[in-house]
Amino acid sequence: MDLSQLRYFLAIVETQGFTKAAERLFVSQPSLSAGIKKLEQELGVVLFERGGRRATLTAAGNIFLEKARNIIYEYQSALQTLQDFQQYPTLRLGVVCTLRISVICSLVSAFRVENPHITIQLKDSYVNNLNKLLEDGEVDLILTVLNGEENPETSVKLFEQQLLLAVPEIHPFAQREEINISELEEQPYIERINCEFWRENPLIYKSAGVKTRAVYLANQEEWVIHLIQEGLGISFMPVWSNLSGIKYINISEVDICRQIGLKWKNEQNSELVSLFRDFAANQNYTF
Repeated sequence: MDLSQLRYFLAIVETQGFTKAAERLFVSQPSLSAGIKKLEQELGVVLFERGGRRATLTAAGNIFLEKARNIIYEYQSALQTLQDFQQYPTLRLGVVCTLRISVICSLVSAFRVENPHITIQLKDSYVNNLNKLLEDGEVDLILTVLNGEENPETSVKLFEQQLLLAVPEIHPFAQREEINISELEEQPYIERINCEFWRENPLIYKSAGVKTRAVYLANQEEWVIHLIQEGLGISFMPVWSNLSGIKYINISEVDICRQIGLKWKNEQNSELVSLFRDFAANQNYTF
């Protein structure tokens, strides 16, 4: 069975005759009749009552009519979907959840201003899971934290951020430029559980003999920011500018920065990935 046979069948039903169907389809009547006969042989049933000037469906033909229409509809729907995909390609971008939403939105919206025909699907997660999503082919590239050991052929650094202690502006530390790590003893602490440094930070505090008091576990940057602004605790986090109600303080014994960049796989280095990668690498990132 092929699509031409189905179109022959539906044209005969709609025009109620072999001759008119052949004229509509711009084929000879013998070719149309041969196509229907072959279809009947494949199905093992007779579809039309022969004789007379009109083509009448048999009982089997009536049953097959709905199936034939559904097959043609599904084919046309699939064809339209693929055509739309070519016209409006989709880029699947994984983003690390310790980035601010405003940073992601600014980058994506600026890209789509220049490329309005491209759709971007966003999926946020933590670093290890993003790497897995990329490896499994569930995203095309990831905006994530780099560890400095990435292959330069499949990664690019976009910007760097220093990590400092963020405190509410009403906190006593807010009046100082720097504190000693020992002063964090028993301070109410907001732990960024999906932070790329969450395993390292407790070790830093432990080595200094400091025990913080975790009052909240947050897995999104916006949660951490708002909790600090409400005066509920302090946290070691990337520096974001123009945050009302928050003051950043140096910890004398701690000096950490993080690098944010894009990663992709060689086999996923499509024109779409290259377009977004080159655009992102040429942006001016200010926080």
